[in-house]
Amino acid sequence: MNKMLNMLRWSVLLVLLAIIVSCNKGEKKQFVIAVSQCSEDVWREKLNEELRIACLYYNNVDLRIKSANDDVRLQTKQIERFVDDDVDLLIVAPGQVSISPAIDRAYEKGIPVIIFDRRTRSNKYTAYIGADNYEIGKTMGEYLSSALPEGSRIIELCGLSTSSPAIERQYGFDSVVTQRPAVSIVQKLHADWTEQGAFRVIDSLLSHPYNAFDCIFAHNDRMAMGARRAALKHGLDISKIKFCGIDAMPQQGCGLPLVNDGTLFASYIYPTRGDEVLQLAMNILTGKKYKRENQLSSALVTSDNARVLLMQNDETVRQQYHLSTLRSRVDKAADDFNTQRFYLLILIVFMVMLIGAFAYSIRAYFTKARINNKLKESMEQQRRMTEDMEQMTKTQLQFFTNVSHELRTPLTLISGPVEQLLEDPTVRGTHRTMLEMVQRNTRILIQLVGEILDFRKVQNNKATLHLNHFALQNELQTWADDFRAVAMRRKINIEVDTSAVDTEAMVIADRDKLEHIYFNLMSNSLKYTPEGGCITTSLQHKDGFYTLRVADTGKGISADELPRLFERFYQAKGAIGGTGIGLSLVKAYVDMHNGDVHAESEPGKGTTFVVRIPDTQPGYDASKDQPATSQAIDRNMIDDSYIAADTNAETLTEHITNAEDFDNDRPLVLIIDDNNGMRTYLRSLLSEKYNVVEATDGKQGLEVAHRYVPQLVVCDVMMPVMDGIEFTARLKEDTATSHIPVVLLTARSLSEQREEGYAKGADSYLTKPFSGSVLLARVDNLLRSRTMLRSIFSGGAQEAADEERLGQQDQGFVTRLRDIIKNNLSDSDFSIERLGEKIGLSRVQLYRKVKALTGQTPVELLRKARLVKARRMVEHTDKAVSEIAYEVGFTSPSYFNKCFKDEFGVSPGALRE
Repeated sequence: MNKMLNMLRWSVLLVLLAIIVSCNKGEKKQFVIAVSQCSEDVWREKLNEELRIACLYYNNVDLRIKSANDDVRLQTKQIERFVDDDVDLLIVAPGQVSISPAIDRAYEKGIPVIIFDRRTRSNKYTAYIGADNYEIGKTMGEYLSSALPEGSRIIELCGLSTSSPAIERQYGFDSVVTQRPAVSIVQKLHADWTEQGAFRVIDSLLSHPYNAFDCIFAHNDRMAMGARRAALKHGLDISKIKFCGIDAMPQQGCGLPLVNDGTLFASYIYPTRGDEVLQLAMNILTGKKYKRENQLSSALVTSDNARVLLMQNDETVRQQYHLSTLRSRVDKAADDFNTQRFYLLILIVFMVMLIGAFAYSIRAYFTKARINNKLKESMEQQRRMTEDMEQMTKTQLQFFTNVSHELRTPLTLISGPVEQLLEDPTVRGTHRTMLEMVQRNTRILIQLVGEILDFRKVQNNKATLHLNHFALQNELQTWADDFRAVAMRRKINIEVDTSAVDTEAMVIADRDKLEHIYFNLMSNSLKYTPEGGCITTSLQHKDGFYTLRVADTGKGISADELPRLFERFYQAKGAIGGTGIGLSLVKAYVDMHNGDVHAESEPGKGTTFVVRIPDTQPGYDASKDQPATSQAIDRNMIDDSYIAADTNAETLTEHITNAEDFDNDRPLVLIIDDNNGMRTYLRSLLSEKYNVVEATDGKQGLEVAHRYVPQLVVCDVMMPVMDGIEFTARLKEDTATSHIPVVLLTARSLSEQREEGYAKGADSYLTKPFSGSVLLARVDNLLRSRTMLRSIFSGGAQEAADEERLGQQDQGFVTRLRDIIKNNLSDSDFSIERLGEKIGLSRVQLYRKVKALTGQTPVELLRKARLVKARRMVEHTDKAVSEIAYEVGFTSPSYFNKCFKDEFGVSPGALRE
């Protein structure tokens, strides 16, 4: 079977290869030949037609012809466009010699250029082909000198003075006529090569006194006919005037028929020979030999040979027509052959594919049989796995429920004694505060356990509705009042608008579950509404549905997260606390009421939760309707631990003086945590021994750290806006704060998170829950074990060893500090403010960082640096003591002596003795 399939595959490949080869057979490189004509007239139309006919001999030529209509600028643009299109060869009939730069550009780009008909003033072309205009003018001069009577007077009507044909024809004609006394040129005029242009020139001449003439020699037949029209207009006897031109085109109304019927006296065939032009182009493109200069032969046309030439032209036209017809038939035959070959190949391919399909169907039959057997085995295996998973899920849910129930026992044993202790009026101060914190968090934990149990009921489809008949608008006011105390503490305004609901309107729903829905939505809004914000609850009743909206003015939620808000365990970016269960319970309870819930939000403008439920539910039994209890949810269970607290530095550091140095007795510790209760607990632990300042997230913590430069930071890892890991990294990157030790608090014990924290510069980790004594010991050890630089100016090995123990950022700071002080020792006006400006720190930041690293103030450090330098000068130079004092920045020698003796225990003078 495999051998058969392989043979079929090779057969198909061979047939496809044959098709490709047959389609490509005979194909040659396609050459693009561009033709730039300077104008449009009968002569150029004949040339263009000859070029097209010549292309019939080649299957690989794309001929593109453009005419400029005697516009030099237009022809320049057309040539430049051809160059930009990268044509293979350019054929140009220059309108004027000023067209040379465009032709030069094409030639310099490597495009072969053929100049025909007219020349330019440049030598940058590949080949030239055309008639010899000088020879044409000379031949016409010789003919007229011999054919005209002696004493004949000639007007020479030249083409444009800037075109090469006119210049060359004039030179050729004049070179003969000026040497023949029998004839003379009485007037030379210039026209624009057109019949109308020549008419205007001769008309103007005859409108004024003019020299008598017997002949007008025009540089082309059209201008000769224009001159004849002007002569007729002025009533001249044209039978006595000979009109001559050049071109002798065979078309009706052109030079050759006009000579034949006597309208023109003579003309000269200016050859087109498009076939030779194209042959020259193909020789160049295919690498064959060619001549650079190619002259086209021509002949004089008079009444003696005009008829014969016309007959020859008629025969040529007839042959060209037959050639075109024959080429069309050949092309059609070739197309028919290619079509038949294509259909034959398709038939062969179809037959091969049909054979292959037959073989494949046989193979597929046996393959399908094998797959069916495997599928049966797989389905049986999947069934067994499903049963195992269902059993495992049941076991897990049972364990989950048991643990939740077991949690309630110790929580009860905690909450009961705490309540009894709080009833004792003798418990006051810090002890009462700590007990109230325990009570509040115990109730929150009880609520969380309740939510977990409710969630488990929803998962097992065991949650049911206990329907009540009540006025939702009234209950809503009551429920909202439970949150006002917490909101007032945060200066958050709570508004309830039920004006759109009739006072007598009633709803049939589960009162407790609706209260739970509202409780979760309001708790969520309180978390994210800042101080001074507003939470608005509105209720509408329309078309048999109640629509409840809870809108806040918080930070908002991004559009891509809105669809996932109600998923189980999902928490949006920047979420503050929570488990991801609350909103999923909201959706479950709304779904039980056959309603729907969604969120609308715009970052920076707040979030609105919209709940829509029917005003009645099936299965209501008035006999089972219970009146509202005092409260389904304890108002003390409202978790305000994550509601934004006022951590303004001015209010949180009232106990910190404005003095720079409060490090020795009570070092300053910065606490950063988004949980209000955790910050309160940490402050109670640390405030007896340390000054404390707080922040609610990493961003605010950085601002506080820059302002006060604390001795140590205790920071939570999981926080909104900026987490503890990012805070640590940015703290350690800043020169002003890089020396500050950081203790990270985390609820996770993952080693990866610890490694990341240490990599960012954290000095210690504590896992929640932690012992207060452990935290105090850890803080005390970090503060006592900080590296102190004994000196930064001694230059000894001990100084280098001390600096090695510092971080890279602090090493750089010490180096800059040392250099700035050394460079300014002799400046007695160099102050601490200037030192701070040079190093990029405020006075407070400089003071606290220098004190933290060296144990000395910047003033003491600067004075010591001056005294160290002064001692070296006393020991190694003969300078006077007063001179040394001034050189190291002291303004008083006596004060210098006092400081020197206080520092080294000996006066400068005694040191020298």
